[in-house]
Amino acid sequence: MSNSERNASSSGHALTEGVRAVLVEIGNDPGEVVLTTIPGGASRQTFLVSTEVERYVLRRDPPGAKGFGSLAVEAAVIEAASAAGVPVPRLLLFEPAGGRFETAGILMEHLDGTSVAPRILRREEYEGARERLAGELAAALARIHALDPPDKVPSPDGDPALAACELWETELDAIGAPLPGVEAGLRLLRLSAPPPPGRETLVHGDFRLGNFIVSTAGLEAVIDWELCHRGDPAEDIAWLCLRAWRFGNDERPVAGLGPRDEFLDAYAAAGGRGPDPERLRWWEAMGNVKWAVICARQAHDHLTGVRPSHELASLGRRVCEPEWDLLELLGR
Repeated sequence: MSNSERNASSSGHALTEGVRAVLVEIGNDPGEVVLTTIPGGASRQTFLVSTEVERYVLRRDPPGAKGFGSLAVEAAVIEAASAAGVPVPRLLLFEPAGGRFETAGILMEHLDGTSVAPRILRREEYEGARERLAGELAAALARIHALDPPDKVPSPDGDPALAACELWETELDAIGAPLPGVEAGLRLLRLSAPPPPGRETLVHGDFRLGNFIVSTAGLEAVIDWELCHRGDPAEDIAWLCLRAWRFGNDERPVAGLGPRDEFLDAYAAAGGRGPDPERLRWWEAMGNVKWAVICARQAHDHLTGVRPSHELASLGRRVCEPEWDLLELLGR
């Protein structure tokens, strides 16, 4: 066994024992504990925790890599969202960096269902859920936007639109990748930024297929709050409408599920205030900037050895997709 394999094995044993200690502490004597990596979470590490009694989910910062947001903030927002009636997994414990999860982590209940978008959009057993899902997402998002954000949630420095330009330009500069389409798009977006919204709300920041647990009955939970912040609620609606999250169902702009008008009507019926079309289009263009930079950032982590991963490497090949969508939106 090589040194790297020996270190990985030792780290895995320490993490398993740390999870066991936490479960015992909260009164759930687990017996044997088995951790299995759940694929698909490119920024955080996610594990299925199987015990002799029940299952849990562990979400933690990957060792040595920089996350986009704080897990302490994520934990506080999940608790606030739960209290407001947003469907979320029950949070069992947050552990800070250097604790029993080694890096910062949160332990949550496990919910039956899937977050894999192609399964949700194509499998026959989810046909009934698909008919209800857009309306359920609209209602959940209206509740999120009605929340009083916890104090820990970051706020934009000034106007949310210009703050978004600044944030993703800074992230792009830190990567150092030459993405002329994204850079040109950012310049145009700065010049055409909408005025500040009438009110800033809690923004999930990654409200899309892939971050919802869906069962055959419909929406079970909204997950992955890593990018949450205060800002313009139109950002969440536009992000849900990105072509990247339609998975081939381009004729159904809301997550490959249905039309925008029906979603916005359901959002308004649940208490949300729908944005005007120009504001929504601007945030959709900005969403493509964000996705392009996130893809480039994940690939950069792989290429620099911070976090070697075939999944992160493959995301680098996707940068051209949001670049194309960005320029197409700005050319209308």
